[in-house]
Amino acid sequence: MDPVLFALAAEPGRESEDACAMGDGIVVVVDGAGLPKSLRRGCGHSVAWYARTLAEAFRVGLGDRATSMSDALAAAIAEVTASHADACDLRHGSPSATVAAWRISGEVVEHLVLCDASIIIVGADGMPGEITDDRIDAAVDRRARELAKAAGLDAAPAEMRFTALDRMRNTEGGFWCAHTEPDAARHALTGLTPIRELRAIVAASDGGTRGFQRLGAHTLERFAALASDRDLAEIAAQVRAAEDAAGPLPFAKLHDDITLVAATF
Repeated sequence: MDPVLFALAAEPGRESEDACAMGDGIVVVVDGAGLPKSLRRGCGHSVAWYARTLAEAFRVGLGDRATSMSDALAAAIAEVTASHADACDLRHGSPSATVAAWRISGEVVEHLVLCDASIIIVGADGMPGEITDDRIDAAVDRRARELAKAAGLDAAPAEMRFTALDRMRNTEGGFWCAHTEPDAARHALTGLTPIRELRAIVAASDGGTRGFQRLGAHTLERFAALASDRDLAEIAAQVRAAEDAAGPLPFAKLHDDITLVAATF
């Protein structure tokens, strides 16, 4: 089992805000949140820095198989927060990210998902299943409607939606992601699958899954088949073609960073 990685920045010449770290039976994908600078004004570090730093810290922590994936992520968030707390005023905002990871432990593969990154599990029979946490959309939509109503608006403009996102992050009734609060890790979705039941497993940023989640570029089944054949470049090509055909989606960038890591068994 040798994982294959495919990564593509949203635009040529622009640094990707996704990051990947891999070790012995360990894969971590971190999708940095591309928020306006106003929502991370307390920190001078880039979103890409946060994603890279968190991915590596989490990878290292996962090396201890006696530590749960959630505890390893909590420790990684705490480590990254401490690494720039003295230089940055984190009370006034900092980068954040979503996470998808897996770890082989004996005869099972453990997985973890925090927010809307994804793990796609392809069973030995070829049938796929997706693990992701889509609470972010419902929480932000609900809070944006409340803000718009209070302001006497029929719909929330983009800036108001970003405010809603900031207020609903890492709070009960909202959504959970990697930011400055280690406790967010206990809200991650975790599980394990016996290796004998697997054909493939994929960790993906939401730029890599928007093809079947939002764009109709392919079905989850087709995504799984391509991933099982380790043809991640074709998945990305289909996503880009569908993005170009659809044009900008509401409150979403035309192109997103794509990171896909697949392993077959």
